[in-house]
Formats: sequence, structure tokens, C-alpha cells
Amino acid sequence: MADRMPRLCIFARAPVLGEVKTRLAATLSGEGALRAHERLVWDTLDRLAEIPGVQSELWVAGATNHPLVERWRAGRLLTLRRQVGNDLGERMAHAISACLESGCVGLIVGSDCPTITAEYIRQAVAALDEHDLVLGPAEDGGYGLIGLRIHAPELFRGIPWSTAEVFAETIKRAGCCGLSWTALETVWDVDDEADWLRFLALRDS
Repeated sequence: MADRMPRLCIFARAPVLGEVKTRLAATLSGEGALRAHERLVWDTLDRLAEIPGVQSELWVAGATNHPLVERWRAGRLLTLRRQVGNDLGERMAHAISACLESGCVGLIVGSDCPTITAEYIRQAVAALDEHDLVLGPAEDGGYGLIGLRIHAPELFRGIPWSTAEVFAETIKRAGCCGLSWTALETVWDVDDEADWLRFLALRDS
């Protein structure tokens, strides 16, 4: 079992116009969606990059040499890693495997779940002392956090990503694999304009 400092993989996409927050772009414009994405990543790093007892890393999909990606990394002295895989499932499985192979339990969060806090991460880490899998369910039927203390690639294969079935299918797979699991408090993520306005109200209140 992993026994080194738990590793938190913060997933983010390189800030390239037209490639981020495409649902937001329908109402905010491409530039507006890009700016929203950049703010969400900074907000995530402010909350999660420096948690005592947790090794946070920035895992980027796309151009890891983008100037803003370097600013994200350098601003918090984070290790920068490239996401590897042809889809989200493969990229997540690769990141978790990298953590476990180095002797660490592995956790993944995205960069658009504003209610995931350092305390939430600590709860997830504690849950992995007693369970193989921990999930942070999301209001839309997905999840905003996943953590594992053992290899379970089946949890990431053939999942209907970006649908309301992600969480349910994942716990179904966990049961089939004989994994013990637990879920934390439900979170929400920023996908569309209503979510963005909710984020702004949360941060500007």
C-alpha cells in the first residue's frame, strides 16, 4: 500500500482560445470563456496548491510550454506534468498510476470545482486510510474528485464522460472490482453560464 505523502494531481487544460470552456463560449464568447478558464485555474491553485502534508502537482493537457502554464507552475513552485492519454479516462488512469508507482496514494481534481477546499482534500486523504476509493460526487452526476490507494484502471475505461452517469457507473465498477469506497460531500463545477454566475457570486460575496 502507498505510504508516502499523498499526491494531489490538479488537472488543467492549457489556456488556448477555442479549446477551453466551450460551453461557456456559447454565451461569453471565446475570449470570455478563455478568461473564465484562466481565473478558475488561478482560483484552484490558490485553494489547493499548498496543503500541508499533501504534494500538489499541476497536470496539464495541451501545450505545457504555454507562458501562462509556466506562471501557474512557478507561482506555486509546483511540479509540472503532462497529461498522457487519448481521452480523459486514459489521462486520469495514467496520473493515478504514476502516483501509486511512486508509493503515494493518488488524488485528482479538476480546475473548475470551486467548493473543493484544502479541508475537503484532507477528508479525502483520511478516507483512503480505510477505503480503496474516495469520490467527491458532483451535482451534475459526475465527480469533482477521485482518489485511489490501489490500481484500478477499470474505473476509467469506457466511462460515459460528461454525462450524468459518471458517478453511478464508477461506483458500479468499484463494486464489480471488489473495491471499498466512500463518497464525500457533493460539489459542483463550472460548465455553463449559470455555473459561472454562481462562481462569481460565491467569490464576490
